[in-house]
Amino acid sequence: MKTYAKPKLLGTATFEPIRYVRYLDEEDVFEVEFKSGETFRVSHSASRQANQLANSFGAVGSVWIEAELRANFLVRYTTESADCAWDFVKESA
Repeated sequence: MKTYAKPKLLGTATFEPIRYVRYLDEEDVFEVEFKSGETFRVSHSASRQANQLANSFGAVGSVWIEAELRANFLVRYTTESADCAWDFVKESA
């Protein structure tokens, strides 16, 4: 079983590139793995709230990592998209 990293205190996380991200539909969370191997889970509702999106956008269409710096991942819905930065992932409670 994979263990998950404990979130860091606000403002204390250090940058590292995102290696992998996937959406787990049955748990309604995003699983984000960083270059160091640390894995964090971010709830879908927290991501929508941070991007000021209503629940009416429906299911996740696709998820991908920003290619240049690998500093955030993007979520595409049918009509809208959301952005989740590395510090949001590492510092979310």
